[in-house]
Amino acid sequence: MLAALDRVVASAAFGKAERPARFLRHLVETALRGEPHLLKESVLGADVFERPADWDPRLDPVVRQEAGRLRKRLANYYETGAAASGLRIELPVGSYVPEFRRMTGGAKAAVVEPRPAGPAPVRGLRVWPYAAAGILCLAAAVIAWRAVSRHESPASIAVLPFANLTADPANQYFSDGLTDEITDSLSRFKILRVIATSSSMQFKGKPIREVGRLLNVTNVLEGSVERSGDRIRVIARLDRVADGSLLWSNTYERGTSDLFAVQSELAAGIAASLKATTGGAAAPHVPNAEAYDAVLKARSEMEQLSTESLKRAQADYQHAVDVDPEYAAGYLGLAIVEYDRFTARGATFRTEAERKTAERLCRKALELDPDLPTAHAVLGILAIQYEWDWGAAEREFQTAMAGPPNSNAEGQYSFSLIFRGRFAEADQHIRRMLDLDPFSAATLNNLALCRYYEGRFAESREIAERLVRQSPELITPPLIIGMTYIREGHPELALSEFRQVTQRFPQSQIFEAIAYAAAGNREEARRLARPYEDKYPNAGIPLQWIAMAYAALDDEPNTVKWLNRAADRHEFLVLNLAVDPGYAKMRNSAGFVALTKRMGLDR
Repeated sequence: MLAALDRVVASAAFGKAERPARFLRHLVETALRGEPHLLKESVLGADVFERPADWDPRLDPVVRQEAGRLRKRLANYYETGAAASGLRIELPVGSYVPEFRRMTGGAKAAVVEPRPAGPAPVRGLRVWPYAAAGILCLAAAVIAWRAVSRHESPASIAVLPFANLTADPANQYFSDGLTDEITDSLSRFKILRVIATSSSMQFKGKPIREVGRLLNVTNVLEGSVERSGDRIRVIARLDRVADGSLLWSNTYERGTSDLFAVQSELAAGIAASLKATTGGAAAPHVPNAEAYDAVLKARSEMEQLSTESLKRAQADYQHAVDVDPEYAAGYLGLAIVEYDRFTARGATFRTEAERKTAERLCRKALELDPDLPTAHAVLGILAIQYEWDWGAAEREFQTAMAGPPNSNAEGQYSFSLIFRGRFAEADQHIRRMLDLDPFSAATLNNLALCRYYEGRFAESREIAERLVRQSPELITPPLIIGMTYIREGHPELALSEFRQVTQRFPQSQIFEAIAYAAAGNREEARRLARPYEDKYPNAGIPLQWIAMAYAALDDEPNTVKWLNRAADRHEFLVLNLAVDPGYAKMRNSAGFVALTKRMGLDR
């Protein structure tokens, strides 16, 4: 059925019109998932046509109008004889649930009942280096929700930011950190799907039903924190989304030294209300109160991702483990500081010391708490990036998958799978990442980039264009847009995109070189690429970008030379050489085959 769908949307009847193709694909994939109840006007308006939560289909008939146009396109496709036999997709008048008929010699047969195929495939990869951090607007839910199943878990929850009622705004880290910690605690309970903080943070103050619909959860936790001297007051309430009823609430008035106990009791109370269990997992270490406070502060500082903020975070994490040497979260925090340090200073690769320190600290954290998916995910990424040991990475990722659901671990594992061309498997993990963290800018960038790797350029560009509108400060989306234009044979459109980025990020001039090369202007392409070559080994950009420029020039020897240099430096981006469409023409050359073998990508 999906093959028949692909033939239809690629036909002349649909041409390059993305909207009807997207509409039809959404209808078919939702039907194949066994969710026809979601194919109704009120839902389709938000999911497909980006209407707001308060949209009234009686005043805006966009769904009915587009469905009428879609029926005409389908009729035109089948009337041309392009599909005289095989499977026919029909959209009955008065319904948005597609029907599938087996055709033989042009005669209709009985309707074929689709067999639910699980959630629609979702593909993605990590955000490109230099992509600025940013929070998407609420409207970006449409992007994520088109890519992920709306099937509701029996027990799912979003923890909204706890309000800071303390007079001193400097204590904001305290309430934000408590939100993070409660989210982490709840994720350890079985059969409980917990939305990542990076997504739920964006729904502060929003109506419960809107939160439930857009985050696809059945329950929402809200609360407040007030800190006065050595006393704290925490109020929390759990509401059911369906009817807004109160499921559980409690007020805790304790000393600040009891904050971790409050967090644990709160999580246990919620889990009991939702009938979730830990599955027999060991009780977590109870940290020293001073160490716990230091970790909350460090988490807040990490979000800024600057060299100075990382120094402050490192000092706080170090204080935590000095005060409490058994506190795994402190060691994991120190590991992430080392892991992220190269990005904060604007470098394109980690030093050997940074890599080894991050690995050592992750292992120390796991000695104290084996149930840390993020630590296993970091070890997995380090294994493929620096050792090209795909087997060791696989073991780390599988261990991470066996622990509490974690969007970061799901995303990192998907990178490993995609680099080896295992797209179908990667889809499953990207879907889970989106299910846990649908509003993360990095998640959506990853989705756009993966569509690009798969050759689904129009879809990749559509996601990236929406990201540009929602978060114009991001660097990655316009670069993705430009690369999709190049693959579709429109380097002039790509050049326009790249020039705009260069005004903000001069290093993206190398992408202008790629566009000129694709347009046949070899002299200008070489002129733009030469300054980066001349600066080697300190080119100021990933060396793999220079390789991309030579690939666009069809210069296989120089492409392989720069890819080997990127591999020598263990740049993350060079891991994509087996799937990036820019290298398709030379992938069977001797030099390219030798490089993929060297990196273990030939297996």
